[in-house]
This record gives sequence, structure tokens and C-alpha cells, in this order.
Amino acid sequence: AFGYLRRHKEAFASFKKATQIKPDDAVAWFNRGLALQELERYEDAIVCFDKAIKLKPDSYKAWNNRGYALVRLGRDDEAIESFDKALGMKPDYASAYYNKAACYALQRQVDLALENLQRAVEINPNYKDEASTDIDFDEIASDKRFRQFVAGEKTKDSRNVRSIQQTSKIVSQG
Repeated sequence: AFGYLRRHKEAFASFKKATQIKPDDAVAWFNRGLALQELERYEDAIVCFDKAIKLKPDSYKAWNNRGYALVRLGRDDEAIESFDKALGMKPDYASAYYNKAACYALQRQVDLALENLQRAVEINPNYKDEASTDIDFDEIASDKRFRQFVAGEKTKDSRNVRSIQQTSKIVSQG
């Protein structure tokens, strides 16, 4: 409840106490990690997500948030691995696709960013609007394909992201 009130320090203190009282509570470790993430203490958040994952290895939300914290630290390869772990457990997890798209956008990998963003939007259409204003997509915001995608335009130049996916797969297999 504290987290929703933007009282992250209080939330952290509560979850810290919870993990001290019950150190085998994966949910408490996860929530402690979320509070630390909101405080931009990403290294500490990762430690908490790792403890949550150790206690509950199938926690796709912990894997996704671990990935988010890794992106914030510039550890993109590890972040992608974490997002992939989350998606391996829950293939329709829009948040992991969105975060993976943002990670690729920060690396200026337009094709991979759009491929993952499209998957996120197919599951949760709200992510299209979110991406249009999310600063994590600033690195690719000037790309015509990205602008067309978030605007919902279909032109002969944009073809569609599925074509990009197929071409990327063919190139990587060839």
C-alpha cells in the first residue's frame, strides 16, 4: 500500500522488516525489490529480485523487474536474458515484451525494438501510446518505421513489423 502512495522509503522499510521476519517469503523480497527500484537503487533491487527468484524460480514478474533494473544499469545483455526468462514462463507477458523493446531501442536496434513492441501491443494495445511518449524510445523516435507504428499508419514504406521480423530471421539464418 505504501508504494501506491509513492511512499517508497516507508514501503522499503516495511518490506525490509518483512524479509527479516520471514526470510523465505518470495513475495516480500519481490516487493522489497520494487520499492528499491522506485528509489533508483537498482543494484540493491537486483539482489532482492535474485532472492525472490531463488525462492520462487517461476516468478516471471521478478525476472521482468530484474531485467528492468539491469537496463537502468546499462547491463543490456543480462536484461534481455531476464526478459527472455520471464517470457519463457509467460509467453503472453506484455510488460516483458515492452521492456525488451525499450532495451533494444536504447541500443538503437530498431528492428528488434519494433518486433518486441509489436508483440507487447498485440497483447496490450495501451503500450502503443506509452511508447510514443516513453523516453526510452527516444533513440529510435526519429525512425520513420517507429513513428508510423506508434501513429498506427500503414504505408508502402512501413510494410509492417512482421515483414521486418521475417527478413531479420532470414538474414540471421542465412
